[in-house]
Amino acid sequence: MIPDTNNLIYVYCITFDKPSQLELFGAGKLQQFEHNSLYITVKIVSETEFSEENIKKNISNEEWLEIHVREHVSVIEKIMETQAVIPFNFGTIYKSEDSLKQFVEKYSDDLRKTLQYLKNKEEWSAKIYCDKNKIIKNIAYLSNNMSDIELLIKNSSPGKAYLLGKKKKEILEKEISIIYNNYSKKIFTTLNDLSEEYRLNTLLSNDITGKEEDMIVNASFLIKKESIHQFIEVVNVLCKEYENIGIIVNLTGPWPPYSFIKISE
Repeated sequence: MIPDTNNLIYVYCITFDKPSQLELFGAGKLQQFEHNSLYITVKIVSETEFSEENIKKNISNEEWLEIHVREHVSVIEKIMETQAVIPFNFGTIYKSEDSLKQFVEKYSDDLRKTLQYLKNKEEWSAKIYCDKNKIIKNIAYLSNNMSDIELLIKNSSPGKAYLLGKKKKEILEKEISIIYNNYSKKIFTTLNDLSEEYRLNTLLSNDITGKEEDMIVNASFLIKKESIHQFIEVVNVLCKEYENIGIIVNLTGPWPPYSFIKISE
């Protein structure tokens, strides 16, 4: 497979069956070999670009990174259109065919079990946001505590009303957190009931998301293909149901199932 010692093996994914879509990426560009009844899709790359030292340098080049990450994902996504895949991380390199075969040999039972488990399932990402300004606008409707303190302020003397006004800001922040928590649990539970498995991911700050709305759920769901349409319909219903409080569900997929790979170390 490897023409000379200056070349390395770049790994995309492992499948049960030989992928039929590889010709779409150019003749001879991608290769696969079979080991232990599993197919490994790879390409041969140069040490001058993909050695451990050089790949670290190239990752800082945004243009290079974008081109190669896009290709990595597109190859895996094309293959997973017709079968389950175990995707490898971008930049996974083996120095020899023997070392790659040793990995497959060592984890072949886990690889087969995982592929079997992932059959006819897809990973989808659900990022749920909430508009804080809309929560504040509707806070009297959403929070009994805020309704009570508003009434208390209205019926208090000026001095007491001033003190309660300062207290109101503190209570407001607590109530917003409670509302975020309640709606995130409610929506997450509804979506999870339609999935086979989930992973909760770190909530991202507004600086990272670039959104004014606060992220309240960041989750990955493994869903049976036959349930995808229903899952999407439920998301649309939830968005309409909670539109008045600024709930936004950013649903994307299918993604390579990185979140649900189960390989024992």
